Amino acid sequence: MASGFAGVLRCSERITALKIGRERVEAPSGERPPLSLKQMCERVSNFQLLLCVLLEQLYIPFIREKQRDAVVMTTSTTDSMEDLILRMSMARNMDEIIAAVRHSARGLIGSDGITFVLRDQDSCYYADEDAIGPLWKGQRFPINACISGWAMRHGETVVIEDIYRDSRVPIDAYSNTFVKSLVMVPVRQDDPVGAIGGYWAKASRPTEESIERLQRVANTAAVAMTNVALINSLAAAKEEAARARDAMILAMASLAETRDHETGNHIRRTQHYVRALAEAMKEQEPYSRELSDELVDLLYKSAPLHDIGKVGIPDSILLKPGKLEPEEFEVMKSHAALGQAAIATAERYMGSTTPFLSLAKEIAYTHHEKWNGSGYPQGLKGEEIPIGGRIMAIADVYDALVSERIYKPAMPHEQAVDIILKDSGQHFDPGLVQVFTRIAPQFAEIHRRFGDAGGDQSFGNSASRAA
Repeated sequence: MASGFAGVLRCSERITALKIGRERVEAPSGERPPLSLKQMCERVSNFQLLLCVLLEQLYIPFIREKQRDAVVMTTSTTDSMEDLILRMSMARNMDEIIAAVRHSARGLIGSDGITFVLRDQDSCYYADEDAIGPLWKGQRFPINACISGWAMRHGETVVIEDIYRDSRVPIDAYSNTFVKSLVMVPVRQDDPVGAIGGYWAKASRPTEESIERLQRVANTAAVAMTNVALINSLAAAKEEAARARDAMILAMASLAETRDHETGNHIRRTQHYVRALAEAMKEQEPYSRELSDELVDLLYKSAPLHDIGKVGIPDSILLKPGKLEPEEFEVMKSHAALGQAAIATAERYMGSTTPFLSLAKEIAYTHHEKWNGSGYPQGLKGEEIPIGGRIMAIADVYDALVSERIYKPAMPHEQAVDIILKDSGQHFDPGLVQVFTRIAPQFAEIHRRFGDAGGDQSFGNSASRAA
C-alpha cells in the first residue's frame, strides 16, 4: 500500500508538470498548437503511470480478496469431505451411512440432487435422496431399466451431459423431475452393492472435480458398508455364542437339579426371583450404588449355577428322603465349595476369568452364608457376604419353602414370607428383606408362572432342608 501511495504522488507530480508545460505553450488566442513528438510521449507515459497506480490501488486488492475466498472455499470443502469420511467410517449400520451421504454429498459436489441406491437382487432400490425437487425415494426399478442399474452391472461411473440424448436413460422416469444431466457412481466396482447419483438441473457436463468427489464419496461408502457387514457378522456370532453359553449353563444346572429330584423350573424361578429382587434394590439405598443394569443381567444369567456343586454329592445323601445325620449334613454342605472349584477349573482351562464366571463362582460359594455369621462354608457375617450371595439366599430359600421337595410338602406363599421376615437380621440381610416384602407378590407370580405340576398347591409346615 505504501508503494501504491508513493506511486500516486509520483503520478500527481508528473501530471502537474505536464499541465504547467502545456500552459506555457498555449497561444495567446486560446488555440492550442500541435503537440510535438516529445509532448505526445510524455502524455502517454503519464497516462500509463496513472493507469498502473489505479490498477494497484483498486484491482489488485480485489484479486487478492478473491484468492483468499478461493483458499477458504477449498479448505471448507476439504474439511467437509474429511468430516463426511469420518462420519461414514464411524457408522454402525446402513441408516447412518445413508444419512451421512444425504447430509453432505450434495453440497460437496455442487449438484442439485443426490440419491443413494441399494442393489436388491435384480432391482435398484432408491433408499434416500436430497434434492431441489422430488426424485424416486422409496421406489424400486428393474436393474436393467435404470441408469443406476447400468452403473452397477458394468461397475463403471456414468457421466451424462444431456439425459435426452442418451439411450440408457429411461426418459419416462425422468420426465417429471428437474434432472437434465447426471453422474452415477457404483458403490464398490467389483460386485457393486449400490450406487450414488448426482443430478443437475442444467444440461451440461459436470466438472471433473465434482465427478472425482462423488467417486470418493462412493468409495468411502463401500468401505463403510463392508465395516457394517463385518460388525453385524461379529454381533451375530457373539449373540450365537451367548445363546450357546446360556444353553450350556442351563444344561449343567439341570444336571445338578435332576439328581436332586428338583425340576429345571427351580432354575428358572430362582433366575427370575434374583432379577426381580435386584431390579427393586436399584431403587433403594444403599444398594442402588452397587447394582448397575449390567450387574443385574449377570446375576440373572449366573443364578442357575448356584447349586452346580451338588453334582459331587453322593446319591445316598442327596436323594435321602428323611432328615440328614450330622455327618451327612457336613457332606451336603460341601456342595458350595465343590461348585466354586468346578467354576474355578473352567477359568483355568480358559486361561482367564470373566465377570460372568467370577460372579457365578461367588454365588455358588456364598449363597448359604448367613447375616449373623452362622452360615457356611466360611461363616461370613453381614456385608462380608457378597451381594450376589445375599440375594440368592432369599431366592433359594423362598423357592425351597413354597415348592414340594422329596423331604417336604410345599408351603403357602404367605407363610414363606413370614418365615423370611422372622429371619431378617439372622439369616438374611435386613435391607434385602425390606425390599423382598415390598415385591413379594412378584415372587408369588413367578412361582405360579413356572410352577411344578402337582407340587405347588400342597400345604405343610416343614422348613426347607438346610442345604
